[in-house]
Amino acid sequence: MDIIKIRLGTGMDEIHRHIQRLMDEMFNISRPLLTSHTTGWLPDSDIYETEDEIIIAVNLAGVRKEDIEVFLHEDYIYIRGVRYQPVKEDIILRCHQLEMGYGEFERAFHIPVSIDKASIEAIWSDGILRIHMKKQEAISRTIRLKVK
Repeated sequence: MDIIKIRLGTGMDEIHRHIQRLMDEMFNISRPLLTSHTTGWLPDSDIYETEDEIIIAVNLAGVRKEDIEVFLHEDYIYIRGVRYQPVKEDIILRCHQLEMGYGEFERAFHIPVSIDKASIEAIWSDGILRIHMKKQEAISRTIRLKVK
């Protein structure tokens, strides 16, 4: 039998998450600049940094792997897809509670360090999408100008 740990707290984490989502929506932080349509919901995510890599973990419970798209543009990782409602709408008589988000989603994550673009790997397991990106040294050059 699996044991599920339940963390009891003040609820401040949940409040912080809701405030962050509101700020994201208000300032369009989590939506790609390349699109203009409104998303249905924003999945929760975590970003980690180790000595060697950046890891993004996104909670996509109920989303099919084939309905997820991950791509890199400049220094942003974009994740988009769709989660369908588990009960067909045409058979629902009334809804007593709706907390889960459905529909299309988009998230954009700024990558704060230089990464090896060829190393990006997306891993799907148990409803969590993990994106691993190996860090690399930032390339800098000095350009000498000739003054005429």
